[in-house]
Amino acid sequence: MMRVTNHAAGPRLVWPKGARTPRLLVPGESAVIALPDRTDPCLAAWAAAGEMRIEAAEPGEDPPQQDPRQNPRPERRRGRERPPFGGEA
Repeated sequence: MMRVTNHAAGPRLVWPKGARTPRLLVPGESAVIALPDRTDPCLAAWAAAGEMRIEAAEPGEDPPQQDPRQNPRPERRRGRERPPFGGEA
């Protein structure tokens, strides 16, 4: 686990390992996330420019857990909505 801190003037997207969507970090925000095994070129460039700080997380510091009641998949729509039978309602 790594602690990633955004020091850039604007928001930055970081893609955690195994996540379906990227994580948005606003300026000044830090997050403890699992990074992919290989180095992300964008993240490396931001770190070299001083816009992002990447450091090892403290041993007891865990990422926030997702609520198990939340469905990680959005509800899928099945085609376009149709008007009710018989024309306009």
